[in-house]
Parts: sequence; C-alpha cells; structure tokens
Amino acid sequence: MRCRHAAVLLLCLLPMAACAQTPAHPDAASATHARNKAAGRVTGIGGVFLKAKNPAVLRAWYRDHLGIDVQDWGGATFRWTDASGHPTAGTTAWFVSDGRNFAPGTGSFMVDYRVSDLHGLLAALRSEGCDVLDRTEESEYGKFGWVMDPEGNKVELWEPPAGR
Repeated sequence: MRCRHAAVLLLCLLPMAACAQTPAHPDAASATHARNKAAGRVTGIGGVFLKAKNPAVLRAWYRDHLGIDVQDWGGATFRWTDASGHPTAGTTAWFVSDGRNFAPGTGSFMVDYRVSDLHGLLAALRSEGCDVLDRTEESEYGKFGWVMDPEGNKVELWEPPAGR
C-alpha cells in the first residue's frame, strides 16, 4: 500500500494543454474550482504514480541523475518556487493524448519535470551514461529535452521561458 501512495508531484505537464484549458477570467477559475470542490470533482493533480519492476533501483536513478529528493516513504513532494527559490503560484496541466509523443518509451504515461538549465542537465545526464534523446525543442513555451529512465519510460525535461 505504501508504494501506491508514493507520489511524485508534477511541476508542469505539457504547457500548451494548460493554455488551452485556462479560463479567460480569474473569477471563472475560482467559480470552477468551487463548483468542482462542492460536487466532489477533481480540482487538481495530487501526484503521479510510477510502476517499476525494481522500485529501489528506479528511485535511486531519479535521485542520482535528476536530483529528486526521494524520501524514505518512496516518493517526493515539489513546491513551486521562482528562480530565486521563493514560493510562487503555479499550475499543473493534465493532458490526454494518443501517446505518440511518448515514443520511444513504452509506458502508458510520461512525466514532465521543470528544470532551470535544460542544456546543462542534458549534458550532465549524457556524461553520467544516461540515455538522452538527441532531439530538443525550443518554442514560446520554453525548452524541451528527453531522457529515458532505466525502465524504458520517456521523461520530459522542461525549462520554462525566462521570467516564468
């Protein structure tokens, strides 16, 4: 049961989906949240659960290569901060697709992690022997790169645009 509750909270998943789902007016967002809470509906993302063949090895990989502070209970929590480390508001997007963008991963999910220096992290992961995909993308949504974890899951790394 413990593993079932070990969550890695998303920092951001597919920013374009968030843009498409954001209410035009802040009061609309509050009204939607209040309505969903009152109706017992989903009001946000609580966590991401990763199924692993060898949980200890996978936790160590995420700790050693991506710097995630994995706790004794098997998971980690993330608090949104600005570039200076000060708490800030943020959103997490939830997105359903046909999964073509998960390739070459074979999992039924892909986690997107926010990073502060995409190219620096990709270089470090390559030097550590990780399976970093050659392709990167840059757009108005930021910089994106990918690495495969030891279980064959494609992990997206996202550096937001400056000032976000």
